[in-house]
Amino acid sequence: MFSKEKIKIAIEAMKENNIDMWIVAGQESATNTEPILSILSDAEFIGLTACIFNSDGTSAAVCTPIDANGYVHHGVFDEVLPFPVSFTDTLGEYIKKKAPKRIGLDYSLENPSADGLSLGMYQTLEEAFKKADYQGEVVSAERVVVKVRGIKTEEELAKIKKACEAAEEIFNDAKSFIKAGMNCKDVYAFFQSEVERKGYGYSWPKSCNPGVFSGDGCPGGHMGAPDYPISYGDVVNIDFGIVVDGYGCDLQRMYYVLKEGETEAPQDIVDAFNAVRDGIQLAAKALKPGVTGLEVDTVAREYIMSKGFPSWNAALGHQMGQVAHDGGPLLGPERPRYNRDELIRSPLCKNMVFTLEPGVPTRAGRIGLEEDVVVKDDGAEFIVPPQTELYLI
Repeated sequence: MFSKEKIKIAIEAMKENNIDMWIVAGQESATNTEPILSILSDAEFIGLTACIFNSDGTSAAVCTPIDANGYVHHGVFDEVLPFPVSFTDTLGEYIKKKAPKRIGLDYSLENPSADGLSLGMYQTLEEAFKKADYQGEVVSAERVVVKVRGIKTEEELAKIKKACEAAEEIFNDAKSFIKAGMNCKDVYAFFQSEVERKGYGYSWPKSCNPGVFSGDGCPGGHMGAPDYPISYGDVVNIDFGIVVDGYGCDLQRMYYVLKEGETEAPQDIVDAFNAVRDGIQLAAKALKPGVTGLEVDTVAREYIMSKGFPSWNAALGHQMGQVAHDGGPLLGPERPRYNRDELIRSPLCKNMVFTLEPGVPTRAGRIGLEEDVVVKDDGAEFIVPPQTELYLI
């Protein structure tokens, strides 16, 4: 079924960006996917299909005759137009009738989640425009897609929370599993066995989920678990995300392996953890509708650096939803790979979901926390309670 809430968001975004008609088009989407389709609906494109949304609130579906009853059944389209002979003829006739000044299509140079229109499908639409003798403007619908995908419904938020809670259970169970003398690969295998046993999916590829990193000198990044031992006095960083009921999470938790005679982590390790923890809290307070990702990143980055730690070589956070990296604006600094207005200077919206994930090096390994939060009027809300102290092993 198509989501009426998402369509409402789309129409508001079209009005804000002076787009009169948004066409989401494709065929056989199971093999050549259109990323926004799974956000709008649980449907798939089979034959040539165009789902059309207009800024006046009307909508239409152009599809094959065998698909027509399915689109009628969805109950959201004012018109369902099965094409008897030619997809481009029927679509062209509809465009000519509506006479939009600006048509938005799903292409983007920078945002993969808004780049669902294949070259072949674009050329097919161009043929329909010619048949309609269309004289208006064709533009990217990226700003529409960003809001439709990014602004989560209450149902979506509930599913993300369910995934976060399920991941937290596995993080907590790991407290009694992790031991000095193990390898990072042993912890990786434990997390994956729990995911398989409980029937969850992965928020990013299984081959590098979770990331498990222990001690100074341990290789890090998006790589899963290196062949590296866990020793007394190490911090263990675990980056883990699962999918439950179609929506995911992306969390990092920190463990410290006590040396003989220790009852607490050393103070310098605690100080590093606290700097990261408190930087996240400050960022969450700043994360309100209308602020930019650059502003939020700056709050956390400047605080953590004020505590004597270096700036980390990554953004503070990214959007999250059906997958861990959900596209659209992020919380990032003015570094070359992020320094674009649509990424770090676009105003953020209520009910967008972001990660907050700064990290700092220590003599015992990297301290990296990651929390999942939802933007609210008075600052971001944590989807599950954040980690406030190191887990002691």
